[in-house]
Amino acid sequence: MKSSEAYNQQDAILLAGFCYQTYPFFDQNKLELPSGFELCHTFEGTTGVTEKTVEKFGFFAESEDRIVLAFRGTDSVPNLDSDLDLFQIPFPYVENAGTSHRGITRIYQSLRDGLIESVEKLPKDKKLYLTGHSLGGDLAIMAALDIAVNVLNKELVVYTYAAGRPGDPDFVSAYNKYIKNSFRIFNVHDFIPTLPAAEYPPPFTEEGLFYEHVDFSVPISFQMNNLFLNHRINCYFQKLGELDSEYTKTLREQNPEFCPAVINLSELAASMANN
Repeated sequence: MKSSEAYNQQDAILLAGFCYQTYPFFDQNKLELPSGFELCHTFEGTTGVTEKTVEKFGFFAESEDRIVLAFRGTDSVPNLDSDLDLFQIPFPYVENAGTSHRGITRIYQSLRDGLIESVEKLPKDKKLYLTGHSLGGDLAIMAALDIAVNVLNKELVVYTYAAGRPGDPDFVSAYNKYIKNSFRIFNVHDFIPTLPAAEYPPPFTEEGLFYEHVDFSVPISFQMNNLFLNHRINCYFQKLGELDSEYTKTLREQNPEFCPAVINLSELAASMANN
């Protein structure tokens, strides 16, 4: 399925920077936004399975013409527990939307009320972008479907990075129906986007579990010879930035604290291969 809005490389780079910023926002309570953007809302959610904790999961940032809603990926043991809770439950906010990843859906349920309240207060004349890395990509997918159906009668734009499969074929069909401007960026050497597996046949469960990816795939390639580095948002930003070096150079010069540090991917990959 083709998107109704063309993929924009500069948007992909900028939004990767927003995804990067969700991590120090959680770990250090530190947030740097690019010039022209201001923080307007933040949100927390409950994560974990046997032991639950409340954590920051992201923020809204607003400029003159757009609003960015950025979700953080896995960065704690309770997050990992939620990732591994891959059974499926009905997606509760959209009729006939199939089933979605239980652990991630429960995180979304825990933060939804505050999130939707914030969305309802946003200026209606500005384009809304949702973005997230890893677990945050799946949260962005769930939020986009919910917001598109229940809150805003306008098109949203979604850019995810290294997101996993969020739900069953019916969930993905509903998402693709309502969200036309969606771009799933993934490193072909990144293991995480292959999860959950497309199929867990019986006897894993009585009827088995089936997962699919949402549209629209945007593959990129960087092999770091390390599973963790192949997945890091810093490396995604670096690779995407190399695809439009002039824009990235300007973005770094104007917003040095917003962008991840420069990485020489080739040198780092070589050092990993020799370890």
